[in-house]
Amino acid sequence: MRLRSTLGWVLCLMLIVGPAWAQQGGGRQAGGTAYYTFARPGQNTIEVLVLGGGQSGVYEIGENINLGKLMALAGGGGGGGRTKVTVHHFRLENGKRNKILEESLNDLAERPQYPSLRDGDVIRIETNQTIGWRDGLRIATTALSLTLTLLTLFDVNVR
Repeated sequence: MRLRSTLGWVLCLMLIVGPAWAQQGGGRQAGGTAYYTFARPGQNTIEVLVLGGGQSGVYEIGENINLGKLMALAGGGGGGGRTKVTVHHFRLENGKRNKILEESLNDLAERPQYPSLRDGDVIRIETNQTIGWRDGLRIATTALSLTLTLLTLFDVNVR
């Protein structure tokens, strides 16, 4: 009985710690900032910082590039039908960084004209994913499976 109880606790720890441990290896390594150049030789350029979305980093772009073109260069931030993407545009004015735009990606795409960019602007792409019924079903199934496993391992009789 003691071996069975110990085995149950070990399996519980593996179920709790295992997924968190597995996720650590899949991310990008921090330490450097990506630098992208999208300009023709001899063209005047500006630098814009993009945070979030597909490819975060510093973008050196031609002066004629607007926010719509920059979003396309940076990966756009799209993620499917359940993902809501919001674009925040910040500009340094009078020594203070002010938000000059906060708009969903869908609304931004429908604009007839995109905002212009200036040297030192910061673009933050925020993504929020909603939970659908399939995700809820997966969570409920996992919880039920874990409960039944624990009841079986610890030999709990439900009457």
